[in-house]
Amino acid sequence: MKKIWAALILIAFVFISYAPAMRNGFVWDDTALILRDPLIRSWRLIPEGFNQFLFVDATASDFYRPIQRLIYTADYAAFAFRPGPYHLTSVVWHSLAAVALLLFAEEFLLSFGIERRCSGFIALGAALVWAIHPVQSAAVVYVSGLADPLAATFGFVGLFFMLRALRTLGSRKLLLFIASGAALLLSALSKESGLIFPLIGLTFFLWRKNWADLWKIIAVTAFVAASYVSLRAGAEHNPAPRLSPPPPLLVRPIIVARAVAEYTGLIVFPLNLHMDRDVETQPTGMTDASLARAAWRELQTLLGLVLIAAFFYWMIRACKRSPAVFVSLLFALIAYLPVSGVVALNATAAEHWTYLPSAFFFLAIALEIAALKEKLTARRLAISSVMTGVLALWFILLGSRTFVRTFDWKDQRTFLERTIAHGGDSARMLINLAELEMAEGKLEDAAVHLHAALQKKPDQPLAVINLAAVALKQNDFKLARQLIARATQMPLVDAQAYEYLAVLENKENGKVDLIRMRLAARTGPPHWSIEKRYIQLLDQTGGTAAAINELVTCLQRQWYRAESWKLLSELHAKLGHPTQAAGALEQARAYDVHLEEHTSE
Repeated sequence: MKKIWAALILIAFVFISYAPAMRNGFVWDDTALILRDPLIRSWRLIPEGFNQFLFVDATASDFYRPIQRLIYTADYAAFAFRPGPYHLTSVVWHSLAAVALLLFAEEFLLSFGIERRCSGFIALGAALVWAIHPVQSAAVVYVSGLADPLAATFGFVGLFFMLRALRTLGSRKLLLFIASGAALLLSALSKESGLIFPLIGLTFFLWRKNWADLWKIIAVTAFVAASYVSLRAGAEHNPAPRLSPPPPLLVRPIIVARAVAEYTGLIVFPLNLHMDRDVETQPTGMTDASLARAAWRELQTLLGLVLIAAFFYWMIRACKRSPAVFVSLLFALIAYLPVSGVVALNATAAEHWTYLPSAFFFLAIALEIAALKEKLTARRLAISSVMTGVLALWFILLGSRTFVRTFDWKDQRTFLERTIAHGGDSARMLINLAELEMAEGKLEDAAVHLHAALQKKPDQPLAVINLAAVALKQNDFKLARQLIARATQMPLVDAQAYEYLAVLENKENGKVDLIRMRLAARTGPPHWSIEKRYIQLLDQTGGTAAAINELVTCLQRQWYRAESWKLLSELHAKLGHPTQAAGALEQARAYDVHLEEHTSE
């Protein structure tokens, strides 16, 4: 089969499986990365996008992904805040990642001497299953998951160029290695997992003992590492807060075993899919339900150990029998180790973490199935046809489950309620649902969810501060003061707590507490929403000139914020400064290509 037809088949199946996603809205982190990120609103801010980590206007992160932000910049320029095109972009990039996997896989199989026609069908089968498997939906339907398809696309292209260089001579070989380095750097700048690809390439050349080209691979790896580190180190970064301590070292092998069992279940039976997975044992007392959950976790540990042993047995058996299978499994292991639980991350398990390692795993399975089918066909056994039918049925079931899964992301309420109902009832999800209930005026429901979150995480700062907000809205000033006092001791929400103290003072005594608001604006890293309210309060109390001075100070730190320039223009206009107002408005337009549309809404 020609590559163009194989690529078109992949793209068609991806779009069929993910078609409903185009009608979904923005959910969860999408609001921070799309609706609130000032750095995606103008082409002029692209350089600054490389100088900032993600989540500028949200809880700080350790994610340095400027290419992801660059794609959002293009989407925003074309579509503003219409969610459909953003989802289309994610599906397009996932289909490109599948095509890139196809190209890499075929080149990989050819390097082992597998006949071209056979290698093409094996590569297509592996790429198809990978592309439509429901476990990938968290990286495709979720706009904020775009980093995974981006990193995979560039990474597989980089490996393809690297392997193609093996069959090339002269100056074109060097050009292919240069192109590989550029693609691998783009992968690393899309997501941290992209740093795995140079290691995979280096591992392949070491395994092949290709000493003649090894120095070129080392040069490519060094280039990617040096470029990435220099760009990341130069970016402004507020360290991400850790809401709970990492698992102790002695506990991590247990986490590793459970995660293997969890992911295996998701790959074989992708039925109970949801965000915010957790494989830790979190007892909530000596109740029957709590003890039952703990017992199941122990059984999951044992199953994980058995699966780990089976995996390494498979690798050892494949080492001599089928080198292509062995190397595919080795690549899957390299890609999986960083998210296996060995290293403490912001969760113990996540569906989208399997995005990269599952590609190599499916390639190994496709090789084994092809070898088995060849044996059965040679022996003229009818079971070969039965196996083909079973695989076709499994393929249809995968695509159907992915199609249905896309509806879980329809809107914020659907996403949160279905996630919680399917087992993702983490404190974080409960807090998000409570915030939604508060926004809709359902204060009693919000309080129920927040208390449930505190049962799971007794010192969760966001649960405490949101409970304080509920108490303020209900005019329960005594409870509000207790909760706010508690929140002032929590670094993640202390600035917000000081702001709420000012609100409480106003509700109780009718006084405007500018000093408390100033303290809130000065506490912790820059917090634009609090700064904005402080500036507006200064203006409302007759201190428009002081508000301008405060705003100018903010702009010295965050000059790229169009909203700040627009507010500055309004304040200058209020004081009768037309020249300054016009200049500030011009800057606002330069930093937000859709500024006028937002103003008219």
